[in-house]
Amino acid sequence: MMSLRGWLLGVLVTTAVFAAGVNAQPKAAIKEQGGFYYLSPGYTKADVADFYWRSLDGWSEHPAEMAKYYAKDGTYELTYAPVDDFPNAGFKRVNKGRQEMTDYFTNFSKQMGNLRYSDPKTWTLLETTEKGTYVFEYTSDGVIRSSGKPYHQTFIAILHMAKDGQIQSVREYWNPYVALRDFDLIKKTR
Repeated sequence: MMSLRGWLLGVLVTTAVFAAGVNAQPKAAIKEQGGFYYLSPGYTKADVADFYWRSLDGWSEHPAEMAKYYAKDGTYELTYAPVDDFPNAGFKRVNKGRQEMTDYFTNFSKQMGNLRYSDPKTWTLLETTEKGTYVFEYTSDGVIRSSGKPYHQTFIAILHMAKDGQIQSVREYWNPYVALRDFDLIKKTR
């Protein structure tokens, strides 16, 4: 006859094993190959959000890391970058290829410090009907190096994944007013 302790232990183990089997979802692993990062097949939109977050978070200290998540011919587009009105501010609308991305973010890291992005678990993940396309809403906080002032921005990004598990393109939308104001490129009138 089984003791109460043995029976209870058996029930707990069985319940844990059953629950793990029912709730288990294959987690797409990020793999590193030749110094670049890829998502393994079978990834979810939460995996893509985490992958994208890893490319972004901390670029102000390690700008060369960002491009390692992108396809060789990938693009990073800052649609609302005020390039025309502020040509000497360091903004650029489209960065094509890993080297251009690295150059842009290396240059911009001289202006922005300690930039951290919100946890991807807190992001708004919007549904799309186009395979390999994801839309995320998220925030970041950092410090403007020249003034020491805090910088907070909200973003919406449209991301396309390449078939090999790297990011093919990102089109990022952010509030240029916040950037211009916080970088002292414009002044409030009141």
